[in-house]
Amino acid sequence: MLRERRSFRTNILGIFGLSMLTSAALTYLLYRLLQNYYRKNARVGDTMDLLRSVLYKVGDLNFFLLIFLPLAILFFYLFTKPYVRYFRQISEGIHRLASGDFQARVSIDTNDEFEIIAEDINRAGEKLKTAVEKGDFAENSKDQLVLNLAHDIRTPLTSVIGYLDYILHNDNLTEERKKHYMNVAYTKSRRLEGLVEELFEITRMNYGKVEVQRSPLDLGELLSQLCEELYPVFERNGLEARLDAASDIRILGQGDLLARVFENLLMNAAQHGGDGKYVDVQCKTEAGEAVVSVANYGHWIPEEELPFLFDMFFTGDRARAHKGGSTGLGLFIAKNIAVQHGGTITATSDVTRTCFEVRLPLADGET
Repeated sequence: MLRERRSFRTNILGIFGLSMLTSAALTYLLYRLLQNYYRKNARVGDTMDLLRSVLYKVGDLNFFLLIFLPLAILFFYLFTKPYVRYFRQISEGIHRLASGDFQARVSIDTNDEFEIIAEDINRAGEKLKTAVEKGDFAENSKDQLVLNLAHDIRTPLTSVIGYLDYILHNDNLTEERKKHYMNVAYTKSRRLEGLVEELFEITRMNYGKVEVQRSPLDLGELLSQLCEELYPVFERNGLEARLDAASDIRILGQGDLLARVFENLLMNAAQHGGDGKYVDVQCKTEAGEAVVSVANYGHWIPEEELPFLFDMFFTGDRARAHKGGSTGLGLFIAKNIAVQHGGTITATSDVTRTCFEVRLPLADGET
């Protein structure tokens, strides 16, 4: 037979009333004991008689209120201690769910909202365990990947087919027009090639097949080389790269992989920073880490998109914009490479600038 649920507020009010009653009972008992003691032991002029005189001046009610109120607070604190334990149990249960432990259960028998929350956590754990065992997450991820790939591949492929079909079935095209359409089809084909390469890279990363070959690397030199190589890209977008790199910042890493991280960030800055004039690249050391920031002053990223910017399936406008042949997967790959090097990559954005920051551990002996 189901028990009738009480509310948390009702329980707290009951505990408050019990605390008041307990404190009142003890205070009254103390009053009666003192009263009986005075009658039998107090003599005129002794210490007990003087104390009784002081109590008489203060007033019995005021004196015992000074005892009653602290006792009531003390009993309320003691009687509510179990609820502190319940809060801790619920917090631990949620933490275990977040870390993937679906076996542990939260046991709370309070017959109020705390018990309902515990039951909901246990029910969520059972459902998550069932979903994982059935492979629902993996299947959903595969479905989402297929949908995203269909979206990414269809656009350039449609353009390639359309231009080639137009060239093949239109005999009135001049050589100049044919060359122009063929260049467009070639550019779209290269975009498809880049997409396939990035998907292959993602597959290798997901299955742990990428092994980082670490060797000493000067980050300042790497960034200087990349800024020089991408000079035509910046110039085409009306931008100038300003590099501020401290000398001899050395890390252990694989140069081609890290170059891919910073090249991706620089290309993003070039593609989305057209409203500004500069792309600022800074390299410094901080708390035993090498810190590289790439900032542009163009379109800003909405705050609600920032937490998902490096997700593989993120479909925000900035993440899936195909300006400049972007496949929309570069930031996901950049984050994976940074993590494989023991580092992190984050992004901040406001109306004035957008900044990507990469932190990597320094080589031993560097500060």
